[in-house]
Amino acid sequence: MRYDGGFEVHGERLAEILNQYYFQPNEEKAIDAVFVSHSDKDHTSGLKIILENFKVKALYMNRPWLYADELYPKVNDGRKTVESLKRELKEKFVYIADLEEIALRKDIPVYEAFTGVKIESKLLILSPTKEQYKELFVASDKTPLQESRLDTKDSLISKIVKKVYNVIEDWNIETLKDDVTTSAENEMSIVLLGLMDDEKFLLTGDAGIEGLNSAMDSNRYYFRKSITGDIMFMQIPHHGGRHNVNPAVLNQLLGNNCGRETDREIVAFVSSVENSDHPYKMVVNAYLRRGAKVMRSGGNSILHRCEMPSRADYNTIESEKFNRYVEEWHD
Repeated sequence: MRYDGGFEVHGERLAEILNQYYFQPNEEKAIDAVFVSHSDKDHTSGLKIILENFKVKALYMNRPWLYADELYPKVNDGRKTVESLKRELKEKFVYIADLEEIALRKDIPVYEAFTGVKIESKLLILSPTKEQYKELFVASDKTPLQESRLDTKDSLISKIVKKVYNVIEDWNIETLKDDVTTSAENEMSIVLLGLMDDEKFLLTGDAGIEGLNSAMDSNRYYFRKSITGDIMFMQIPHHGGRHNVNPAVLNQLLGNNCGRETDREIVAFVSSVENSDHPYKMVVNAYLRRGAKVMRSGGNSILHRCEMPSRADYNTIESEKFNRYVEEWHD
């Protein structure tokens, strides 16, 4: 399976890895399932390479134009029709529209990806529900509603202010905020649980507190127990951004703050490009406090293996260290 694909350059690198390590020259290059967490370019563009060059058996992706009939009453200003709304949505969400076009051309079946969808007893989608997705879609800045919505000044400031690392944290001093939020598009992210025999994993895309809480509620519903301590490999959402997690969510995912020498044997990985200012240092600290090892890609390919052979050209990477100084809050 494949979950997200980064930009096109990452898709090209992924294709190289698949060809080198997973397929023989004369073997059918089949991928059982590809998942698109949400519509952002840095998650979708690379998947065009995968869909074009491999035999993908199933594409799991949520497409907002499928629900245009239900949204129409909210956008009807006397000039739009359902069909014009569908066209406008495909223009707004062009990156997943591109993937749909490839899938239709290559006869790749496309499935909805909502809570409860299970794939071969090994993968389970925990979030979002279809109703949550539609509600988030209505709230999205990309949705052409009658009422115009403006980006907040704070969100713009957060993009242009240079980070200043002069806030002191200690093992028992945490500066993550409780009341942070992320965009509706990010909250649409598919949260996917892997049900491996020896190790469960959790892929989160750019999900925020709403999506993560929904996922944990779903886990409790399906397995009749808390997710705490049950996940041994997890993705840190939104490349380690600080608007996607808070202390309460991390306590449920990982457990409470533990001693410096405690290792809960949890690996938390963060996907980030080379020379990026992500992940946020306060986010790294938050995972470390709760007994996780944090691994950062930094533009490199990372192999996390379970009962799989090592690769001769891969070296062991160092986990992230605790940061004494973290970022100021400007947003």
